[in-house]
Amino acid sequence: MVHRISVSLTRFAAWLGVGRAQFLFALFGGTGLASLILNAVRPAPAWVAPLQSLLAAGALVGAALIIVTNYPSAERRQALYVIVPAVGALVVALLIPSLSVVMVVLAVGWLVIAAVTLRSQVRQEYQAAIKLLRKGEYEEAIKVMTGLIKAEGAAADHYRFRAELYRLTGKVKKARTDYERVIALTPDSGVGYNGVAELLLQVGNYSEALTFAHEALSREPNQWVAAYNTGMIEDRLGMWREAEHHLQQALDAVIPDSRHRLLAHFWMLRARLQQDDREGVEKALLKLKAERAGLREWQTIFESADAAILRDVLAVDVELAGGLAEGKLSPDALKETEGSTGGN
Repeated sequence: MVHRISVSLTRFAAWLGVGRAQFLFALFGGTGLASLILNAVRPAPAWVAPLQSLLAAGALVGAALIIVTNYPSAERRQALYVIVPAVGALVVALLIPSLSVVMVVLAVGWLVIAAVTLRSQVRQEYQAAIKLLRKGEYEEAIKVMTGLIKAEGAAADHYRFRAELYRLTGKVKKARTDYERVIALTPDSGVGYNGVAELLLQVGNYSEALTFAHEALSREPNQWVAAYNTGMIEDRLGMWREAEHHLQQALDAVIPDSRHRLLAHFWMLRARLQQDDREGVEKALLKLKAERAGLREWQTIFESADAAILRDVLAVDVELAGGLAEGKLSPDALKETEGSTGGN
């Protein structure tokens, strides 16, 4: 239990980024210290308890602002929907003690209701498109999303989902057009830029892909996906020092699944090998071997008929990473290999 809490806190801090995490901890630490100092006042004046409540309320509001503003703009509305009512109820509980029990119950209840509501808000059109997708009827799924776009107009999520469908059917130009619509609709988000970067990487246009990956990373520096994609593209371009830096950035942001950690460590190993960092190679190899579960995940994914694009762009690297993880391949055997096309 303690380990799980520690891991969760580490991931949360990584998601926030160093600056925001430090500010959040300083906020709670500062208000907590101030409250302790007020407890030391004897005899305690009548204003001490209300002031302590104000400090706690301020810390809650400040924490909510730090967390909400860290979400990409495309996801911020949902975060506000969940967080603001719950924080509002807790602030009322702090400022009006007689209502504290009721407000705390309301806050917890709202978090549960909001989570259920958001899960149930998957549109019927999305549900229909997903069912068609699972049956391999991609063109019909695209028609469903096109109808939704015509009915509702500018919605970044609609264009992003249709872009993914176009990618599955190999319609790169149409997918790029939709991702560029996502960029136009949500210019502060990295989602559209990441989509274009992955498309360009998929067709081997690494130089332009890197430009879009940098744009995504500049907008979402605390998200692992943009740093991961940037490092992967730099691996393809032989930009070993830059690849190492961005892959470490992705790992520091806490990559949540083993299969992506496996490849991040593989590319990290290759970058260090090309820079003759023998000690770094050994460290990366140990970490790669710890992600054998990720190798099994990729093997399972590759068995699916829908994974053709992933097989084309990642199969070589997964095979090499597997050889290293299982001791069938030595790091020096990678010295002459070049990065193959890849994708997230």
